[in-house]
Amino acid sequence: MAKNDDQVQVLNYCAHAIESLLEQERVYRHQMPETANAVLQVVSLLQRSVKFILPNGCNLIEPDDIKQSHLDLTRLPYPCVAFEAPWILEHNVEVLGGIPQAQATKRIALCWEAGLIDDPFPKVSAGVLGQFPQGGIFVLPVFWGATYRQWVVPIGGTFVPYGSTFSNLTMDDLMPASRQAHQAFIDAGLTTYNAKQCKAEPFSLMPELFENSRSYHDGDPDRVFSQIIQDSHDETWMLVQACSVLNCANVGTADVIASPLLNKKRLKNGKQPFFTYKVLQLTDERGGSGSKRGAGGSHASPRMHLRRGHVRRLESKSVWVRPTLVNPGSRDGVVVKDYAIITETEKQ
Repeated sequence: MAKNDDQVQVLNYCAHAIESLLEQERVYRHQMPETANAVLQVVSLLQRSVKFILPNGCNLIEPDDIKQSHLDLTRLPYPCVAFEAPWILEHNVEVLGGIPQAQATKRIALCWEAGLIDDPFPKVSAGVLGQFPQGGIFVLPVFWGATYRQWVVPIGGTFVPYGSTFSNLTMDDLMPASRQAHQAFIDAGLTTYNAKQCKAEPFSLMPELFENSRSYHDGDPDRVFSQIIQDSHDETWMLVQACSVLNCANVGTADVIASPLLNKKRLKNGKQPFFTYKVLQLTDERGGSGSKRGAGGSHASPRMHLRRGHVRRLESKSVWVRPTLVNPGSRDGVVVKDYAIITETEKQ
């Protein structure tokens, strides 16, 4: 969360991803024409999206604080948005669902509302809107694969319908693909059997790649959809966290404009120009900020600790409470918290 005097590091992930994906499209064009066309549509969405810079790992909200109010705030500020964030974590999952995981240190959550004008994927939209007529948001991961040294778009992503609610579902309540993905998260220590879950629907955009993956999994489409759920897990939570903060009454945005001279040089060299970015910015500090003493009462911590930012629901609005140091100088010691994003939701 930026203040007026903060220096913002522009990531320019979208521009670099576009260049990489256009190269891949030329490879796909003859043998996988439908996948190639899907890649071009993704490039188009990246170009027209409104772009936001998020902090490393999108650590905006304490995982234990994620609740129904955050889902209720999950509405895009624009019809098509790209959330960019570096993803350099202290602890990385090495195996998920029996598949070794390559580090993806640069992430884009490409999000768009169902039923966009000039919809790039009308068949996919028709399918999910037939099931969820209330509408919702498509979330597609685009990430830098350090192993392959290129930007990657997986086979598909997840659709988060409006009106989703957290629920306590058992394994027997889940569809096969969701059950497999949930078990993979449990085995990796990312969630528990009793974790709250919300509904999200996996979708596929790359027909030939989907069929190739299904053949690899002995013709089982649920294994492929399970992989899609796992691949888009982090980006779905990027959406929920970013929208929760953006829809707070005391959070605005500031534009970071690309250098015209640099873009002129990039165009001359046949490269994708850099884009203007938006950064989250507090517009009203009255939601809470700075160092403060514990207020007392049974829930006040007597020891010094860093509290991550969180959303506070008031009677007529929601506000963002920025990270704060609680009880500085306490003689009772320090609480050390190593926060990590742990999913407490599941896709169906």
